[in-house]
Amino acid sequence: MILTVAGVGPGDPDLVTRAAIKAAEQADLILEPVSRDGKASVAGEALKANLNNQKNFTPFLFPMIKDNIKRDAVILEQLNNLKDLWLNANNILLPVIGDSALYATGAYLYDVWRNNFNINIELELIPGISAHSLAASCAKKFLAMGDDILCVIPGTANIKRIEQALKYAEAAAVYKPSALKSSLKEMVMQTGIWREIVRVDRAGLPDQKIYYGEDALKSPDEYLSLLLLHR
Repeated sequence: MILTVAGVGPGDPDLVTRAAIKAAEQADLILEPVSRDGKASVAGEALKANLNNQKNFTPFLFPMIKDNIKRDAVILEQLNNLKDLWLNANNILLPVIGDSALYATGAYLYDVWRNNFNINIELELIPGISAHSLAASCAKKFLAMGDDILCVIPGTANIKRIEQALKYAEAAAVYKPSALKSSLKEMVMQTGIWREIVRVDRAGLPDQKIYYGEDALKSPDEYLSLLLLHR
């Protein structure tokens, strides 16, 4: 059995790669990642827009929690409930937002699957356009140049670790800055002088918004948000 985790980009159907579309066309089972029951899947919708033939998508919940034990328990419960489906599938596809190898939920699924079931499961990764690449393109900004040290930072990390990373970076892409809430502006200002500060919300989607300078540091509440910094 093969589990393919395919990055489908940040949500724009035009940025889904041919490799991801081909994998979907050949899949026996497509697991559609959702963050909560009844919520639309950005990854699933981007992929569906590129499929000519009708494929069945099976919703699969990845709860947005930091408790790894609880998260894995939810994944395991679903795998047990869907066992009749995946036991008869040779090729299983999980589309994920952005790139399959960067902050990808596919890693959680793969680990729970191989650690709890006596099966031979092979992992394949299909790269996709990362959120920070799309955000920089939408803002018409270069991410890094020459010998610049570019840091890719999750806004959900410990704030002291984020500050330390920013102090030594010439350029940075901060994922989920909304997690930092009201402390975002103070944290960025404490890490030195930044020549460019840009925040892109819902990059590539119809309701995309771009903020510059101090406006970019106002406490964002959009989950699909990315902060770009350059000295």
